[in-house]
Amino acid sequence: MTLVLMLVEVKMQLTFKYKLKPHKPQCKIMDQTIELCRRQYNFRLGQRFDWYDSTRTSINACPLNVSILSIDVIYQNIPEFRVQTRDGRKLDEHGVPITKKGDVHPNIVEGYVDWLTTQLADLKQTKQLFPEYKEIHSQVLQDVVNRVESAFSRFTKPDKNGKTSGRPRFKGKHYYNSITYTQLTNAHIVKDEKGRICLDLAKIGLVPMVFHRSIPDGFKVKTGTIIREADGYYVSLVIEDKRVPQVEAEILPTEENTKGIDLGLYHYVFCSDGTEYDVPQFLRKSAIQLAKLQQRLDQHKSDKTSKSYRILRNKIAKLHQHIARQRLDWQFKLAYKLLENCDVIAVEDLKLKNLIRRNKAKIDQDGKFTENGQSAKSGLNKSFLDAAFGQFVQVLKFVAWKLGKRVIEVNPSGTSQHCWNCLNRVSKTLNDRWHDCDNCGESLNRDENSAKLIKRLAIVGMDVASLKKAITKASAFVIEEASVLCVA
Repeated sequence: MTLVLMLVEVKMQLTFKYKLKPHKPQCKIMDQTIELCRRQYNFRLGQRFDWYDSTRTSINACPLNVSILSIDVIYQNIPEFRVQTRDGRKLDEHGVPITKKGDVHPNIVEGYVDWLTTQLADLKQTKQLFPEYKEIHSQVLQDVVNRVESAFSRFTKPDKNGKTSGRPRFKGKHYYNSITYTQLTNAHIVKDEKGRICLDLAKIGLVPMVFHRSIPDGFKVKTGTIIREADGYYVSLVIEDKRVPQVEAEILPTEENTKGIDLGLYHYVFCSDGTEYDVPQFLRKSAIQLAKLQQRLDQHKSDKTSKSYRILRNKIAKLHQHIARQRLDWQFKLAYKLLENCDVIAVEDLKLKNLIRRNKAKIDQDGKFTENGQSAKSGLNKSFLDAAFGQFVQVLKFVAWKLGKRVIEVNPSGTSQHCWNCLNRVSKTLNDRWHDCDNCGESLNRDENSAKLIKRLAIVGMDVASLKKAITKASAFVIEEASVLCVA
């Protein structure tokens, strides 16, 4: 085995999640804080969209639904300059603040607005207009603006692959469920008068927590995110140790240390060594219970403010949470089991969005819609979502990193239609569960054939087409050499 440790970052960061046990007054404060932050998020996002829509138009035509505004109207509520109110935190090599109190900075540079600093500075006016925001810690409000900046940057600026995210959405009441304290430390984990371990949160107080594992020696708490879930509140603490480098194992795959796995709905995982694991179907098994609760909820739909409606809605949310936790726990256990007897795991780089995409509409000669198989595809999509292959691959990568092992993703093109031994194409439908190769006589389960082919591709570092081309070229070269020797 060839092992190379590749340095990824100069510091180690981990996230620990703990259950919070807040009192009723603290729950009320948390709910109110989350709701006010949600409103602030939507307002700041609306500001960004107003600017974005009023300063852009098509390059070949004037739009009919967007008015062309004058420059004075566009910049009317944006101050041209801002004055720094305190020394900056960043220091130069001599320990002197790079930016100092009283420095003047422009908000508009070459026509573009520095929205992050502009909206952060506008929080002061927000607290004056709406006194309830004074009850929220400043770090929490600043994080709301940072979230808007991150969402809008992903929408307007392409990533390293040249792709952008979708248009950011305004958050409804049930879609904004967290707040972040950006400067928590180890000192905020304290004991109260009764000896319980609590988290000291500004503007909220000492919140009891289930401290089921301690912070490792040398790690420091950096941030804390309060998350509202179906069964209560949790806190995710980001901890960091700058002395420990974060490394990633680069292991050379070989025939002995590598295992190929094929993901599917007939067998969740089929390994290249013949081991198979069935699909757990957690959502399918809870479908009857979920349907009964949904039917009872529909009976109270006329009065959504009633106590019965809230209780049933909470039961449904807890059942969905239980299903998700079952699935994640099973995936972690399976990942550890798969990595017990190998150092490298090869898996397909599946495009999951393509697998669950709706079928294209079909139109007959009369211009009417005909059946396109979407009814059957809907059930298949539900099974794909229940299997959560994307989440499993992420869990597999994390467990491999934790154990100092490696996961290799290969191109999935042709892995189910070619023989692993001779690379001959053997066409199969989804109903064909057995692989029979007429070229080399290989006969085995189609999933095992795919797993062995995935392993072979990971070892050589090619896809199916490239490997076939290389083998054909090498065979032609050998035949040509043999003919030359015969002539000689």
